[in-house]
Amino acid sequence: MKSIRGQDNHEKLRDYILNPDISIHDPLPHVLPRKFNEMRLLHIPKCSGSTKLIPRRDFVTGEILEFVEIDVEDVGANALNSMSMHREPGLLEEVTRGSHMNYPFWPGGFDATNDAAGQQPAELMQLDLDSFELGDKLLTVPPGFTSGHDFAQQKKKPEEVSVAAAASLNVDLLENLQQDADVQQWLQLTRNAESLPKTPSEPQRDLQFPAEFKDVDDEIMKADLQPVLQISNTTKSFSSDWAEMIDMSQPITDFKQQIPCPAIEFPFELDVFQQQAILKLEQRQYVFVAAHTSAGKTVVAEYAIAMSKRDLTRTIYTSPIKALSNQKYRDFRKTFKDVGLITGDLQIEPTASCLIMTTEILRSMLYCGSDITRDLEYVIFDEVHYINNPERGHVWEEIIILLPDHVNIIMLSATVPNTMELADWVGSTKKRKVYVISTLKRPVPLMHYLYTGAGGKSRDDIFLLVDAQGRYLQGNYEKAVERKKEMSSKSSGGGPSNYINSKQEQYIWTGLIDFLKRNNKMPVVAFTLSRNRCDQNVMALKSVDLNTAKEKGAVQKFFLQCLAKLKPPDRSIPQVLALKDALERGIGVHHSGILPILKEIVEMLFQNGLVKLLFATETFAMGVNMPARTVIFDSHKKFDGSEMRNLKPGEYIQMAGRAGRRGHDENGTVILMCKTTVPPSMELRPMILGLPEKLQSQFILRYAVILTCLRIESIKVEDIMQFSFKEFKQKLQQPAQQKLLRLAEDKFAMLPALGAHLDKLVYFYDKSFEYWQEKQRIMKFIVTQPKIQKELKLGRIIVITHGKHYNKLALLLNVRAVLGKDTVYKVLVLDHQFKAKDAGDAVMHHSELYYKILSLTPQHKFFHPEGIGGHTVLDIKAIDIVSITKSNIKVDADVIIRNWEQRQLERFKDAPPGATVVKAVTELHQLNEAYIANTECLKYINLSKEINVNADTELAMINYVDHLKRQVDEVLPHTNIAGFEQEFDKVYERRVLETNIEELRFKNSAKNLTLYPDYCNKLQVLRSLNYIDELNEVTLKGKVACEMGQNELMITELIFCNMFNDLGPAEIAALLSGLVFQAKIKGQPVIPPALKECVVAFEQINDTILAAEQRCQAGIQAENNLNFGLLEVVYEWAKNKPFAEIMKLTEVQEGIIVRCIQQLDETLRDVKTAAIRIGNPGLQSKMEEASEAIKRDIVFTASLYTEL
Repeated sequence: MKSIRGQDNHEKLRDYILNPDISIHDPLPHVLPRKFNEMRLLHIPKCSGSTKLIPRRDFVTGEILEFVEIDVEDVGANALNSMSMHREPGLLEEVTRGSHMNYPFWPGGFDATNDAAGQQPAELMQLDLDSFELGDKLLTVPPGFTSGHDFAQQKKKPEEVSVAAAASLNVDLLENLQQDADVQQWLQLTRNAESLPKTPSEPQRDLQFPAEFKDVDDEIMKADLQPVLQISNTTKSFSSDWAEMIDMSQPITDFKQQIPCPAIEFPFELDVFQQQAILKLEQRQYVFVAAHTSAGKTVVAEYAIAMSKRDLTRTIYTSPIKALSNQKYRDFRKTFKDVGLITGDLQIEPTASCLIMTTEILRSMLYCGSDITRDLEYVIFDEVHYINNPERGHVWEEIIILLPDHVNIIMLSATVPNTMELADWVGSTKKRKVYVISTLKRPVPLMHYLYTGAGGKSRDDIFLLVDAQGRYLQGNYEKAVERKKEMSSKSSGGGPSNYINSKQEQYIWTGLIDFLKRNNKMPVVAFTLSRNRCDQNVMALKSVDLNTAKEKGAVQKFFLQCLAKLKPPDRSIPQVLALKDALERGIGVHHSGILPILKEIVEMLFQNGLVKLLFATETFAMGVNMPARTVIFDSHKKFDGSEMRNLKPGEYIQMAGRAGRRGHDENGTVILMCKTTVPPSMELRPMILGLPEKLQSQFILRYAVILTCLRIESIKVEDIMQFSFKEFKQKLQQPAQQKLLRLAEDKFAMLPALGAHLDKLVYFYDKSFEYWQEKQRIMKFIVTQPKIQKELKLGRIIVITHGKHYNKLALLLNVRAVLGKDTVYKVLVLDHQFKAKDAGDAVMHHSELYYKILSLTPQHKFFHPEGIGGHTVLDIKAIDIVSITKSNIKVDADVIIRNWEQRQLERFKDAPPGATVVKAVTELHQLNEAYIANTECLKYINLSKEINVNADTELAMINYVDHLKRQVDEVLPHTNIAGFEQEFDKVYERRVLETNIEELRFKNSAKNLTLYPDYCNKLQVLRSLNYIDELNEVTLKGKVACEMGQNELMITELIFCNMFNDLGPAEIAALLSGLVFQAKIKGQPVIPPALKECVVAFEQINDTILAAEQRCQAGIQAENNLNFGLLEVVYEWAKNKPFAEIMKLTEVQEGIIVRCIQQLDETLRDVKTAAIRIGNPGLQSKMEEASEAIKRDIVFTASLYTEL
């Protein structure tokens, strides 16, 4: 605006402010003349087409004959709103990995919804159209038609229905067998049909009380389902509808006739198990190959890859570790060419027909709805026994649950005891049969030795412990023990020593190596189950040279060629120089502390025969085909992170299986070094000959899974839990429980309704039920107390209720306690002198609970024996004890018991009781008469006062039981009525049946799942931290957490707390390393001053999450633990310091540091994705800068398997 000068300008400014000339002050509206455009009538809003044209071709020539219009399924469905396989493809850049915003494809085996399978909604499917009443005034002939439809013809007459039902009872077994029907089910149906009409005169069968007193299932099954269950129980062999074991004992003579044109030809004769697996693959079946190590499982995988290449589909090969993925990529690349590799930071040919990746990558692709899944025909799980891994085993379960229906599963595993159980779970989950194929024996037998030599003259002291036929040679074991004792006494002058110094260990190794060289047992893998011991052994053997000059030159040339891509400073790292020297002498080392590129060099040199002795840890046993002639164990113990323990059979077999090269060695040699003493035979025998551990579920419910299911809504978290291996056994019981529930509901429907006059008896039952329930719990605790156990001595008078023995005084004769079982008390009680013949059986007509409740009524407060001398001896438990008196009777309990047991024999049943028995019965009778006359003549132990109960909760329970007893006493007058037991029978039967139905409904619901309480607790955690709202709708924080690979809560909280806004890329990278670093360090970590406040903030956020989990009693995940042991190292690395310099800052080995930084890069990518989601470009650019700062030099050197 021009400068204001003079009065005129001042007036102009004043008018401009007070009377602005804007359109809103103009009262006259602007009138726009209408323009007519007839073409607008032809405009149609854009929408998805409901039909499409497809060509119809000639089957012989392929020529297009015509175009046919067909309906399009799932119109408008895309990756953001549908789980259907017919949805439109996603963005091109998301084809491989998908997007966290996408819906996954519908998992196979789940009940299909209308969205996933194009079916009608469940509500429409449940409509009973046959019985739908259309009325009697419907027109049958439409206008203009000559004929119509008579709806009345569809209705069957009642007589016809009854005739058809009667005819259905006549079972044609031949027809049922042809239809593959279950004969037992038909027999069951006939039994049920015959048992339905019941006459009122039939005695009502009482149902048992569910949990505390007796299992109700036995009672219901007794009438209807027990025959079926008994038949299944008599079957000893494993049988299942979803898993089948293939017979490997007979060869396949017509294999080439069955597969005249195989997908790939192998240059060797296939084993029987390989042929059987290939036959099932050609039939598009699920296959589970559980074979011995080095048996040739890879052949099955290669054939599946060849089939997918032939069929123009895809195969995904998954491995448990990234290194194995790289190795498989190189091997398959030689055979098939069209092979891709997908890792966290690398994608090589993602459009290839065969993709190799780790299981975590595949899980992410499935959750993110990758379009690769559409073309997927096979998923191969190598080393599927890794499902036993406590930390990562759940990944395999999630993948198997999420795989779509059209994908065929191939599982490769070492031999495990419960292959059929795992196969049964996979089959029942995916609704497809799994064929289990196992090898009968190893192709190269193993021979296990004990080596007791210590160098010098004893260098050849070796003893065969287990021969090639698997026989344990106890005599040789004893010889080894004697030889070791003899050597120890000579060297130490005394007994055996449990410690050897480094010099002695060096002598042992040099002697053993000399023995192996002379006996042509090279190459050797020496499993040393400690990274430090591996390095120490290599250093101790500097004087040992196993390579010729020519081999040294080959090693040196290959080593320099592989390191050429590294910068000069990285080539002079101490670990590189030390390993170069060792490799030239034919000695290698392989463990997680070695740099990845050096491990690959070692592996390649070992495969080429240039490494004769390899010191390795257990991870080497997970590698691909790298067998040796000999395997050595330097110890039979390992430290598993919490304790030093013996090797498990599965661990030993996995490592020992590396011995024996097929086609080169007749036998594999396994040597166990006995450095100090020979291990006990009771430890060696099960370790070598024992069965591996059973595969067990390690399924955990991650927060990301919960949030993903809540976000997409189509899949419920309960479904994921129900289909897990952990819940499989419970799932198998559901069909029987559902039948029990239907039977119980049918019986309940036939019961008459209770009248209003029985309301008081219903209240009496409810309070009595609760009283006895709590009474049982507290009595089980009370009888374990030391003071009570002292009171319950022989001769003590107690009050019991057991069956129809109501509130009787009992004389304690014996106490029998068995570990792990309820204590049994043998007591003497009074009884009627002459009992009815069926008196003993009458007790069985009702459950124990029934008589416990009746014992509370005034009619049964006292026992009046009929006649003189009647008595019986009972075995009771703590629940039967009503109270403990302070009275005693001196008796010879053993004499009474022997006399009673003798009189139970048929020969002595009429014999009179002995004098001791008569004396005890007389005294008990007198005490009972006095008790009836005056109840105060007996004094009772007050459990809450006279007994010192330390636990406050138990004391509160005792007081609560007393409170319930008072409530029961208040309603007792209503039980003093004529015909009480008949009226109470009606109440009891109905209330027990209601309880049973509630229990069965609970067992058939998601609430009965093992993980359901943890799920509810984790929902509370998410709700308290605002990841979901009160309606379980996922908030923005929850959507961000869905995109995190790990530590989802911690990283999301850091993002929403704006923790990274004022930090630089190096600081961000250093702080986030605390989430991925897991190794232990000595002392306290060094934290730069600039990051101390941030570390405190990190810990506070972590404490907040942990507090929420503890408050909600949710399972605390181990990954929540922060570890800033490498904070300074990562900080300096991100500031561009050379790797050799950062190694001076820590004692952590090089390989551990590289692994931490690589995992850190994955976390940075997760945070970058979250920044894009919340619209924070500043944070996004910082994450990109931090990722670029750490992705350099030796840490991110490309794998040799992908380069060479």
